[in-house]
Amino acid sequence: MYGSPPHPRPRPWLVPLAFLALAVALRWGSFFISVIGHDESTYIVIADELLRGEVYLRDVIDTKPIGIFWIYAGLIKLTGGSIPLLRLAVSAVLALGAWGLYVANYRATGERVAGYVAGAAYLFMCSIFTDYGIGPNTEHFFNTCTIWAVALGVASPRKQWFPAGLLLGIAFIIKPFAAAEALAVGLYLVWYYARDARYGRVMTAGLILVAGFALPVVGVVAYYAWLGLLDALWFYTFEVAQAYPIELPWYLRLKYMADYLLRYAPFLLLGGVARVGSMPGKALRAWNYYLLLQFLLVTAIVLTTGKRFGHYQVQLHPALALWCGAWVGFAWREVVLRRWVVPAVAAVAIAIGLAHALYYHGKEDVPREIAGYFRPRIAPGEEVFLMNGHQIAYHLLDRPSPTPYVHSSLLYYDHHVNALGIDLDAVARQLIDNPSLVYLLGRVDDPELDTPLTDRLLEHFEEHDRIGEEFIVYRRVAVN
Repeated sequence: MYGSPPHPRPRPWLVPLAFLALAVALRWGSFFISVIGHDESTYIVIADELLRGEVYLRDVIDTKPIGIFWIYAGLIKLTGGSIPLLRLAVSAVLALGAWGLYVANYRATGERVAGYVAGAAYLFMCSIFTDYGIGPNTEHFFNTCTIWAVALGVASPRKQWFPAGLLLGIAFIIKPFAAAEALAVGLYLVWYYARDARYGRVMTAGLILVAGFALPVVGVVAYYAWLGLLDALWFYTFEVAQAYPIELPWYLRLKYMADYLLRYAPFLLLGGVARVGSMPGKALRAWNYYLLLQFLLVTAIVLTTGKRFGHYQVQLHPALALWCGAWVGFAWREVVLRRWVVPAVAAVAIAIGLAHALYYHGKEDVPREIAGYFRPRIAPGEEVFLMNGHQIAYHLLDRPSPTPYVHSSLLYYDHHVNALGIDLDAVARQLIDNPSLVYLLGRVDDPELDTPLTDRLLEHFEEHDRIGEEFIVYRRVAVN
């Protein structure tokens, strides 16, 4: 361990339990509001539809791969669909990722403190900014898979390539951006064996890694082949992605990355200062190069989209947390082990959790107001179409979405309509011909609703009521 004296090994259950406690302390204040980010709402509502027997990409449609919806379907079965319990489950997934970072850094550096710091840093990074980790998203889930893949493959002295590949494949069917980590692990594998001229091992280990990666991907393809929906899988996986325009100039992409680095400058500075003057061994230098490779590959894949969503950059958190933890654990081990450090970290986490509670308690929970309005008015079997989003209200009301396009932006933004090839006339006919659809909900004076789809619908619905000053409730016109 680079000359540092050993310290007692913690009980096996204590480290993951400590990370879970830290995750909950940081995030509990965000558990109770119905919406943090609308992507989470989409995952929950589509998962509800899958549990009702609907088929993704046939009966219900979005732009994400199926993996995240399978995960949320499982979590809803586990939690009963409670929003706070679903948020608690996400915190547990993050804690599992933090534990994986601990294992990876400990195996790579030989220093437990490097693992403690990496895991804690990751949880803090995911629990400060709304769009960079507080709002649950695909990155929370596939990060945990890629983290453990690195721990089992790259960091472990006994390489476990098949489970590493399997985890990378699972990450890929949650979001294809995980191809960046898969490439990083693959390149490391080639270097690891080729440096000693073990080219046969490059081939055999590489095939084992690829076989593990391919298993979840082939499983998804086989599932859609069994359903006779391979054309739909191809269209929504490849053609839709290519149909979205990429128009972000290079200087705005640099600004996007600079914003990330400034937000997380304390972790960069902490690792950088610890790095200055350090004399690492060969193993730590190799680990440092690998983390740099992974960070650069993730940066490249995030920038190729031409979009500046904050949650995309959550994918960068594991490499930064590992790098920061490795150098702090190497250079400042004795400082981190001082008795006051754990209480100080706990106090900061509790303060952040309380700050989130105050912030979200002060925000208006519009979907709960919408659900509260409709719950006593909507009869069993009746449905409502939420034209302005707030799709989590479907879940709160335990009502299906009356259209396959759960996220209403897919119907009301031209770039989505064009990319997905949506036939708005067919959507209008489907809604109009659905006798269970009794209500529409729209915002007052919303220019985004001024579309032919809305015009067609309002030929059959009339203003019925208002929810506050923001929303108009439309009811189906009675046919004499």
